Amino acid sequence: MAEGSHSLLLGGICLISLFRDPRTADIIITSICVTVTFHAGCRLYERANVENASIHIGGAGSIRLFALGAVVSVPLAFLNVLYFSLSRKINVGNVLRSAVFALKPAIAEEVVFRFFLLAYACYLLRGKVENRFSKISIYILLVVPHELLHYPDLFVESPALAIGLCILGGTLFGLPMALLMKRKNLQMAIGMHWFIDFVRFAAGF
Repeated sequence: MAEGSHSLLLGGICLISLFRDPRTADIIITSICVTVTFHAGCRLYERANVENASIHIGGAGSIRLFALGAVVSVPLAFLNVLYFSLSRKINVGNVLRSAVFALKPAIAEEVVFRFFLLAYACYLLRGKVENRFSKISIYILLVVPHELLHYPDLFVESPALAIGLCILGGTLFGLPMALLMKRKNLQMAIGMHWFIDFVRFAAGF
């Protein structure tokens, strides 16, 4: 089945990060989670009787959409680097390594925190017409859990600052990716996420 090969491919690509990151166990677990979560998301779409275009896009089309997602993220990528440069000095590193390493968070986070959660929302809403409340709820679901992932310690040390950063990050970065996931496809969302992380890693952050 197409989704089966796609899930294995996404999980396999995450393994490439082994060449950049010494945390072997973490990479392997992440790859397994991506494979299982993508497959589970496909099953949820199927049970919800919802057609998700991402599942049926071929290799060439996926690469093209990935590149398109990267292109539209250019302003956000440099805005992100500008933010980090306010407190730390830019130190350009190995560009190729940064590009490879950025694949793992881009794929893993988009599959687990957006593709799967969107599929779950579709499953819960199966047979129901989306209203304003449900649409807003879906976007909150696609943005908030992913943002919370980035500030676990800060929520303990300074909850107010953590909430502020979540709102800022969710609005500037999380929401655009969520919009791409819901209105376009997984490939573009991954492309946007990848380029933003790639530029940040390449700049030494």
